[in-house]
Amino acid sequence: MKKHTSLRVSFAFAVIFAAASLFADDVKLENAISPSLLAQLKSKRTVSVIHAKDDSKLSLLPETAYKAQAEKAAIAKSDKNVPFTAEFLYLIPKTELLKNSADKNKIIDTDALSVVFRSISKMQGMRYHVGEKGPKDNGELLYKKAYMIANPDSNEPIADKNTGNADGQISYCYQHDHTYGDTKYKLEYHQSGNVLYATFLNTLPLTSLGVKVIMPGNMRINVISIDAGDDILLYLSTDCDAKKMGVLNVRKQIEESMVARMEAIYSWFMKQF
Repeated sequence: MKKHTSLRVSFAFAVIFAAASLFADDVKLENAISPSLLAQLKSKRTVSVIHAKDDSKLSLLPETAYKAQAEKAAIAKSDKNVPFTAEFLYLIPKTELLKNSADKNKIIDTDALSVVFRSISKMQGMRYHVGEKGPKDNGELLYKKAYMIANPDSNEPIADKNTGNADGQISYCYQHDHTYGDTKYKLEYHQSGNVLYATFLNTLPLTSLGVKVIMPGNMRINVISIDAGDDILLYLSTDCDAKKMGVLNVRKQIEESMVARMEAIYSWFMKQF
C-alpha cells in the first residue's frame, strides 16, 4: 500500500512539474497572434478595435496562459447601462524604446516591463489628448497625483512595489484623474516566461460633474506584454459599464475619455526606458 501511495505522489508531482514547465515556456510571436494580424502590425505597428455596444468580446487578446483569465474577468454589462470596450495592440521595436534612454545597452525584458507597470508613481504628471486636441497640443494633465497605497481604504502614499518577479502581486493605487477626480484601483500582476499580465480594476466610483458615471468594479484596464526578442508585443484594453445620464451621449464621452487614456498609457510607456 505504501509503495502505491508513493508512486501516486511521485506521479502527481511529475504532473505538477510538467504543467509548471509548460506554463513557464516563452510565447512565440507567431503563436500569440494570427498571421494576418501579425502582418498588419509589421506594416502599421498598431491595430485597434472599438467594439460595438452589443459586442464586448476581447478579440485582440494574444494567445498566452492568461487569455482565458482575461476573458473571464470581462466586466459584466447591464441592459440599463452604457457598455464600452476597446482594444489596442502594438508591435514595438526595442530599438525605439532605447532611442531616448540614457542607457543604450539597457536590457528590455519581461522583468524590466514588470518594473515599468508597477511604477505607479511615475504616472504622476502623465498627459493626454482628449476631444479635438491634436498631437501637437501639449494636452491636459491626466494624473495630478499617482501613487501606490497599502490597501483600498488608505489615502497615504507608499513606495512602489516594483522589485522581484511580479507574479501573484496584488497592490492598490490612488490617482487624481483630470476628469474623474479621486480614483483608486486594485492592481493584479501575473508573470511567467516572457509574458506579463496586469489588470487594474476601479474600487471607487468614477465621478464626473458630481455624477457617479462608473460604479466600483465596473471598469477594468488590461495590460499584456510579450518579449518577442527584438520587439515587444503590447496589448492594452479598457472595458467598462457606465450609467446612462439622461439625454447625454454617454457612450461618446466614455469613448473619447477611455481611448485618450489608453493612448496616454502607450505614450507614457514609450518614455520609461
